[in-house]
Amino acid sequence: MARWFNKREQTLAQLAQVMAKASTYQSWHQAALQHDELSGRDRWKRRDESTLFDYADIRQRYDHLHQLLASGNHHDLLYALNEGIHGNMSGMGRPILYDQCMTGTKHLIDDYVSLIVDSLRAIASCPDAAVSRAHKVDFLRRASHCYGRSALMLSGGAGLIYFHHGVVQTLLEHDLLPNVISGASAGSWIAAQLAMYTDEELRDGYFDRYRYDMPVHLNPLRVVAGMEPGVSPQSVKEQAMDGIGNDMTFQEAYEHTGRYINISIAPAEKHQNSRLMNAITSPNVYIRSAIDASGSVPGVVPPARLYAKGADGRPKPYLATRKWVDGSFAEDLPAKRLARLFGVNHYIVSMINPLAVPFVHDPKLRYKKGVTEITASLAVRASADLLATAEDYLARAGASFISPVILLAHGLLNQQYTGDVNIILDKRNFRWRNVLFSFPRDEEIQGLILAGKRNTWPKLAMLRNATLIGRALDELLEQMDVEQLGIRGRHLTPQG
Repeated sequence: MARWFNKREQTLAQLAQVMAKASTYQSWHQAALQHDELSGRDRWKRRDESTLFDYADIRQRYDHLHQLLASGNHHDLLYALNEGIHGNMSGMGRPILYDQCMTGTKHLIDDYVSLIVDSLRAIASCPDAAVSRAHKVDFLRRASHCYGRSALMLSGGAGLIYFHHGVVQTLLEHDLLPNVISGASAGSWIAAQLAMYTDEELRDGYFDRYRYDMPVHLNPLRVVAGMEPGVSPQSVKEQAMDGIGNDMTFQEAYEHTGRYINISIAPAEKHQNSRLMNAITSPNVYIRSAIDASGSVPGVVPPARLYAKGADGRPKPYLATRKWVDGSFAEDLPAKRLARLFGVNHYIVSMINPLAVPFVHDPKLRYKKGVTEITASLAVRASADLLATAEDYLARAGASFISPVILLAHGLLNQQYTGDVNIILDKRNFRWRNVLFSFPRDEEIQGLILAGKRNTWPKLAMLRNATLIGRALDELLEQMDVEQLGIRGRHLTPQG
């Protein structure tokens, strides 16, 4: 018995190593399934019973919906669905349910989510004689409003941006990329590229291949210090943006891809408010000017002015008296604004902010806060309080020249850096030189992309079940809008 136990533990350790070093999802997933089978966790997945959610209620709902769908009873199916469609029905959306195995969760939860989607599609496609078109649209709109939708929020992080590449490429390949996407600073560069291309154009390894046009032969510290003749941080940024090449407005980007792209920008002046640029709040603003502003790091790159497409089709200043800086200093993850504008209630976070990563842990999968995490949290709060006190003192003393810097630093410390699903750059993949786009070899870039993928693979089962219903509702409503009006996105309007 002892020999068998030791061999089993050795095999489990070997499988864990295979997963940690996997270069493809297929090899990772195969090892994860083998690990769950050998550890016995696959039996946990097959059993309904659990103390972590109300399995009896989900089983009863599943059996009832399955019977109605199989019999083609669309009227009663609609009535049953009207009783409520929630991502966390009876606790089935709890992250801890996805932390029991290497991959996946209870089969009952997977089956129930899939059955809800099948039922929604059945209602949408059933004959109008069974359910009138007006009732279909009314039901789908109410269900969408109540269920909400997911958003992907991409933090700032300069050269660590390649971690985002791995996250986004994985979501694309598994058809899990939300239609609502926000980006700040480096995250805005990803958002700008997502605004230019459809899923089909990106899915075949776009973010695996893309490299930013940077002067790799130069010392980045000398460039930042202004010691390289003919080269400045501003010229480097413009060169990289030229490589991205997005000349669309936010409205044009939505019409091309169906995505709602959001870019955070912060005011350069005191007493002004940060903004979230998108097709609702600023439809005619050029995305390039928004990423120019969102990537203007204070003290390194001058503040930027926004430009919009005028009635004559030519660029003109937008809010001409204002200039803007790096959005991550004010609103790296604009959760509240996304909730208000798009009905978002589920947030996927890709976190690479080098000032936040050392302190950020995934709060959804931790049973207790360790001493290290508590100490880090207290240190951040103490620093924020100290900066607030310094700002007040300097303002009363008339030292206005340093006040904006303190306000920006305070803004960084005073933000929330996690969401519902958190994909966080691991400290072992973090190198400060990468922040400055210093990559001696392309293998380091590939390593960051792979790190983004490896950190996303364990989240895919949870992402699928959290986003599948919301995406189905959006697709069905868009299909009806196109059929009836010849336009898309009428259902996705500001909430109020």
